[in-house]
Amino acid sequence: MQRNAGQKLNTADALDSLMQAARGGDQGAYRQFLAEASGRVRAMLARKIGSDSELEDVLQECLIALHQKRHTLDPGRPVGPWMYAIANYKLVDHWRKRGRSKMVLDDEADMAVDADNFADVDVASLLDELPEAQAEAIRMTHIEGMTNKEAAERIGIGTSAMKLRVHRGMNRLKDIVEEREND
Repeated sequence: MQRNAGQKLNTADALDSLMQAARGGDQGAYRQFLAEASGRVRAMLARKIGSDSELEDVLQECLIALHQKRHTLDPGRPVGPWMYAIANYKLVDHWRKRGRSKMVLDDEADMAVDADNFADVDVASLLDELPEAQAEAIRMTHIEGMTNKEAAERIGIGTSAMKLRVHRGMNRLKDIVEEREND
């Protein structure tokens, strides 16, 4: 993509253009992509975990995962959601290792809810209010600790379908908890 020196691309276009150039073999574009991704992921992580002393460690895990998983990015799709999804998975892995339980609700909206918000709520009764497919997806991924791929393979659906079930179920759980708080 051609641009003048003074012209600035919006963030999504810049990431997409850099990745496209990198796929074409432009090593400089790939280094620039990683630098841009690093800044964006660092900001997202800082919003979610604050000034945690391990922020840089989580960031490095995210950048390594972006590098290792770059082949999974569909060339016809924007880079941003893919990048933030990987970062969220690495953040959840970090919380699991540290024993902190966070539930990531929406990758693109950067919403996260502490499990402490659910401390006085019976999780089983919450899950009973969901459609069985969504409840099962959440049990496998957030309670049993399976990856979306592992859970999808267990019940014989695609990974994208599993992600969708988890996403919709988590959004519905958030709504149920908010409804209960407002009653």
